Amino acid sequence: MRQKFFPKTLIQKLIFTFIIMGVYLVGRELPLYGVDLEAYKAFQSTSGDLIMETIGGDRYKTSLLALGISPFMFSMLFVQVIVAVKRADSKAHTSPKKITMATLILMFVWASVQAYLTVNSTIYVFDGGLQLIIAKIISGFQMVTGAFVILWLATRNGKYGIGGQTVLIYVNILDSVVHTVKNSGLWEMHVIGGIGFLAVICTIIFENSEYRIPMQRISIHNIYSDKNYIPIKLNPIGMMPVMFSTAFFMLPVYASMGLSMLFPNDKNLQWVYENMDTAHTLGIAVYTVVLYIITIIFSFVFISPKNLTESLQKAGDSITGLKSGKNTRRFISIRVFWIAFFSAMFMGIFIIVPLVLHLRGYVESTVISLPSILIALASINCNLYRELRAVRDYDAYVPFL
Repeated sequence: MRQKFFPKTLIQKLIFTFIIMGVYLVGRELPLYGVDLEAYKAFQSTSGDLIMETIGGDRYKTSLLALGISPFMFSMLFVQVIVAVKRADSKAHTSPKKITMATLILMFVWASVQAYLTVNSTIYVFDGGLQLIIAKIISGFQMVTGAFVILWLATRNGKYGIGGQTVLIYVNILDSVVHTVKNSGLWEMHVIGGIGFLAVICTIIFENSEYRIPMQRISIHNIYSDKNYIPIKLNPIGMMPVMFSTAFFMLPVYASMGLSMLFPNDKNLQWVYENMDTAHTLGIAVYTVVLYIITIIFSFVFISPKNLTESLQKAGDSITGLKSGKNTRRFISIRVFWIAFFSAMFMGIFIIVPLVLHLRGYVESTVISLPSILIALASINCNLYRELRAVRDYDAYVPFL
């Protein structure tokens, strides 16, 4: 029985989410101990990597929430990958408590490493000596604490609000987009803006489209038997490749750096290191390969043809026209591979084209990540819309008795 009234639950969740966003914005303005804020005013008109800024905290890493949501996201992703590659039986015996504890431990280690690297690149008001050491220790502790504050905010918002952790990413995205638009030229915004607009349209289509594999269920033999299928979204893992491609690209960058340091007289290794960035052809090519690899690998991890095949066998179901077992697994694996490849090609067009334009000198480096940001924004908006509709529909029902 539906009741036509103002959706109270939805409004309450939205108000709570806005409060969480407000607290997060305030935290981004609380400076770390001993940081020279005046020194960072000279960088106000510049932009760094917009992708890393969206999962990071404030732009210049000078606030309590300097690490942003990245320690939690990377830790959660790593643990999810480990759990996903387990067999279905082993996965069923993995308790949520163990998963949570492993995520928190890994997050603490990750946040501590990030804090250590950040404090060594931060400008402090102290010139040196004991005061500088104390300032680094205190600010590092503040960063790690801030990472867990963000985790608490994301957890609370997931329970009582709308959007969970993605709302905090949403705040960073809007901040990055506004800052980029303000400091970009009209020609650049026309070119990159046009690419970004096409990227948003395609993302919305991909997020709301799916490939359907017809299947037979032993428990259904009526008119609905023809409507049974295994759905695979055309964008299997959403905005994940966009958000993490830059982070994974740093692996070959660090590898080339280490090899160049071990063999300083090798001119080939020195050339590789000097060209291993997105301002050179080699770096763009490696970045493209990384994008394809993580899209395909993570698609297989989270869709898992192996576990899906095992689930079908246990239920006695099968794909139409196929025997269960190896044939089913091979069939699903091929479909997942080509869908992931197609998804990577779609994202690659809108991510790589701006890099090539920058390489040719048509646009500045400050705007090349904007289409990537807009892809992430469109993906988040689609997920938020689905969640808002679910809450609204839930709110529209009342008990029959």
